Amino acid sequence: MSKLVSMQLSKHNGVIYLCDGCLQYFPSSERLWRHSVFDCNYVSTLVPTTESIITKWGQPSFQNLLKFDNYQNKIKHPFVVYADFESLLKPIEGPQPNPLFPFTTQTVEHEPYSFAYYIKCSFDDRFSKFRTFRGQNASRQFVSMLENDIKTLYDQNFKNSKPLPILTAEEKTKIDNAILCWICEKPLQDVRVVDHDHLTGMIRGAAHPACNLQIQNPNVIPIFFHNLTGYDSHLFVKSLALEQENIDVIGCNKEKYISFTKHICVDRIVENGVPKNIMWRMRFIDSFRFLPSALNTLANNLSDSQCVEIKNMFGTGGGFELIRQKGVFPYSFVDALDKLDVTKLPQKDDFFDKLHKKEISDDEYNRAQEVWNVFNCKTLGEYSDIYLKSDVLLLADIFENYREKCLHNYEVDPAHYFTAPGLSWDAMLKKTGVELELLTDIDMLHFFKGGVRGGVSTCTQRTAIANNKFLPNYDPSKPTSFIIYLDACNLYGHSQCQYLPQGDFVWLTEEEMQNFNVLDVSDESKTGYALEVDLEYPQHLHDLHNDMPFCPESIIPPHSKNPKLIPNLNNKEKYVIHYRALKQCLEHGLILRKLHRGIKFTQSPWLKTYIDVNTQIRNSETTESGRDVAKTMNNSIFGKTMENIDKRVDIKLVSHWERVGKKLGAEGYISKQNFKNLAVFCENLVGIEMSKVSVTYDKPVYVGFSILDLSKTVMYEFFYDFLKPIYQDKVSLLYTDTDSLIHIRHLY
Repeated sequence: MSKLVSMQLSKHNGVIYLCDGCLQYFPSSERLWRHSVFDCNYVSTLVPTTESIITKWGQPSFQNLLKFDNYQNKIKHPFVVYADFESLLKPIEGPQPNPLFPFTTQTVEHEPYSFAYYIKCSFDDRFSKFRTFRGQNASRQFVSMLENDIKTLYDQNFKNSKPLPILTAEEKTKIDNAILCWICEKPLQDVRVVDHDHLTGMIRGAAHPACNLQIQNPNVIPIFFHNLTGYDSHLFVKSLALEQENIDVIGCNKEKYISFTKHICVDRIVENGVPKNIMWRMRFIDSFRFLPSALNTLANNLSDSQCVEIKNMFGTGGGFELIRQKGVFPYSFVDALDKLDVTKLPQKDDFFDKLHKKEISDDEYNRAQEVWNVFNCKTLGEYSDIYLKSDVLLLADIFENYREKCLHNYEVDPAHYFTAPGLSWDAMLKKTGVELELLTDIDMLHFFKGGVRGGVSTCTQRTAIANNKFLPNYDPSKPTSFIIYLDACNLYGHSQCQYLPQGDFVWLTEEEMQNFNVLDVSDESKTGYALEVDLEYPQHLHDLHNDMPFCPESIIPPHSKNPKLIPNLNNKEKYVIHYRALKQCLEHGLILRKLHRGIKFTQSPWLKTYIDVNTQIRNSETTESGRDVAKTMNNSIFGKTMENIDKRVDIKLVSHWERVGKKLGAEGYISKQNFKNLAVFCENLVGIEMSKVSVTYDKPVYVGFSILDLSKTVMYEFFYDFLKPIYQDKVSLLYTDTDSLIHIRHLY
């Protein structure tokens, strides 16, 4: 195999050594052996190259250079849909499981009986539209009505573009004097064009010709549900999949989806004598993955002035105060359609939530009665319609305000993204302007992956009882002691503000390793290091470090199948560590016995600007959910650098057994070698989980590795350089969980 492909993979005629498991190649048999034994995952692995490229924006770059290039996401999406379902909770009767064995019992079946959605137009509210339905086959009606409305949007707004208007003298002067392209924000050359909005006709600015050509009207309509992943997707995905058009799924597993996209035909045209379908995409997205709080919490954080859609629909009269809050509904009571015909509000006891074992308060029930009376509800079905309409419009107001904040703070629109981490990653790249070098050496990639160890969570003492004068059971005859919980504020945010790797990754030579002294390297040196070392943990340090040993390791403990991150006092062999963490270990007495390998790189605090922006936003927010959003934007960056693409899966929704045209059936997918699992949803629909046949490493894992090691140095420094010098042997650690410590202080 190596001989057959060597000419295709290398410009030289030398021998290459090909891995049969992942199809990566190496210049020596030794490196192939190391890779095969320690690193290969037996999946086709792709890494970027240093090849020169021209981006779609007409700019020269390199394949392994990561920078912001989603300039189209700066433009506010013209149409967004907000939607929700209401369901019957039909009891399921069947044989009871054996109580001697673990079991999960499904007690109710959720059957949708109504839906509502609000189409929000960002440039002209005349095209905004609220739709609702209550009755049989709600999920099928939802798909059908939404498709028809999207086709209408296309006919009204997208079928015929607005032409470029005649420029005024002032507009022409602005275009002629523009220095930067408004799209890519790079300098304009002699050739420039006028970019305008094809939906409104408004002039947006001067642009490069290549940039102007790339900014097209979107052919995707984002449709937001709050908790789509956990609930709503299961209500209508069957109706989507049973139709002929393709469904693209981004899934966690065969039953849990981050997002899914339905392809629909909105028009048929003839181009050069050939019929052509104009295809659009309905992209279903979970707003909870941007705003991870209950709708009730998010709604309570809205000011009256932010409830724009609620006011437009309900006015500012007495009903406004009732509707601007999340309502209550007797879900467990509505177990059949005829329950919606009752002519008075059910009793307070009927609002008891059997699933969560929770009852509503008197105030909530009184407000429900007010809603019933103010809106002249004749049946519970009409009350349900008001409740559903309120939920959808609250979601619209919540997310529209979130979009405005993101456009103001980060200059990108969340409606273009699937999750907050994807949004935050682009926002960071844009705010910082950083250009990160992706690893092109598969050995370097696995080197950094081998050094990735999560946060430490461990209990070091089985029991502890505080005894001091502030406790009711204080015993003065016994030693005084306090149990204290301490938390490191913004631990990962602090670590992300440090000097982090950026590029120029090179293996240390033998000579460099022989002359290397890590203690001579400054924390803020322009050159940083990741090292593979052997460390000795001297016996005389064991008692001193017993609470919180340095250099935790991923170990499979006795009687367990899965590895755990365990701090221990063992000597370390081939331990991959950030140079600042190694410095800390040596300063506290560990002994460096051998340096096996090392990588040097350029580093700088390139992420600090973005972290500081979010920290300022977080400090200025007056609500807990607002602070959580800013915190999520920071933590998401760390999460993206740690993304484990090896565990990604492909999800296929299939409604037929055999192949239909070019579409494989269930039989075809199940027979493939990468088939993993399946879930049968109904007689005509199955979700099939497939392993990835190839993975592309396009994220800077070295950043996540560095953040993890640097965050550990903060916790060790606090414990050993602050607490221990003050309290010495009178303080002992009880428990730690990544960014927090619970310890006991003995005061005599």
